[in-house]
Amino acid sequence: MPLSTPAAALAAFLALVQSPPAAPLTTGVTLQPPPPAPGQPLPDAAAAPEDASSTAVPLHDADQRMTVKVMINGSGPFRFIVDSGATRTVISRRLATLLGLPSAGTVTLHSVGGESQVAAVKIASLSLSDMPSQPIIAPVLTEADLGGVGILGIDVLANKRVVIDLRNNQMKVEPARHSRSPTEPGEIVVTARRRYGQLVLADADAVGTRIYAVIDTGSSVTLGNIVLRDKLVRRKRAQALPVDIIDVAGHVIKGHYAQINDIRLGTTHIQQSTIAFSDAHAFERFGLDKKPSMLVGMDLLRSFDRVSIDFKNKTVSLITSRQSIG
Repeated sequence: MPLSTPAAALAAFLALVQSPPAAPLTTGVTLQPPPPAPGQPLPDAAAAPEDASSTAVPLHDADQRMTVKVMINGSGPFRFIVDSGATRTVISRRLATLLGLPSAGTVTLHSVGGESQVAAVKIASLSLSDMPSQPIIAPVLTEADLGGVGILGIDVLANKRVVIDLRNNQMKVEPARHSRSPTEPGEIVVTARRRYGQLVLADADAVGTRIYAVIDTGSSVTLGNIVLRDKLVRRKRAQALPVDIIDVAGHVIKGHYAQINDIRLGTTHIQQSTIAFSDAHAFERFGLDKKPSMLVGMDLLRSFDRVSIDFKNKTVSLITSRQSIG
């Protein structure tokens, strides 16, 4: 089932690379306000892009990623980005300060760009809609690097199902199904393997080269590893150009980008996509640094009408109503 992303995808990617960095936004939040009373809602915090001396492609983009409402210690709701590629839930420093969350010392955080020792806080109760709450230890990062007030990772998403309605630009997290339901018209169900909590699709390829694909809803940009880049360039199936990439921890990664004519997920073919390539730490962390691999971001997922990720049953459903092309 071939799909064609818009022809302007390459131009949009280049515009993102070449555009000047946004000016910093003033949030108007004091450094140490008193925490709100339990149950008192706080306004959604705006992401505040940091100034930079050079341009780069961020792995996060508020326009590409979607959020769900989260309650923390009885306060909220707060809109957290759902990141199926993150092992841990992360909170912004500003929100942690607003809520007066107690320190949990430092923890090791693995991001796309590398390993970091970062401050962490204790969250006694984190809940989604009517699902049971749970306590977690959450690393703390700057709002500008996160692209929002927080990110939900695998520690919260385990045994749950993420449903992304891309036609209506909505996302929800719900309990996983007890068994696989009958497929809908246009639905492709791809079975995945589990690596460090992430779901890895083995039934995928890029221009005929078999790849391991991790669905990464926390990234606006699809990222391939160096092994994949070298295979495609050597076979003259891609021309890679240099670019800098920024991850949620603020790491700047040297990489390349290229237009790929055909990416297959299950039986679905996505044509004319532009992806980035990097020797990112995440591939090593997932044990995929020696195999052609890809972190599938929201840019490719938006080729579908709906994407469902079932962490308990280890399946990914891709649904589209579009007509086949070519």
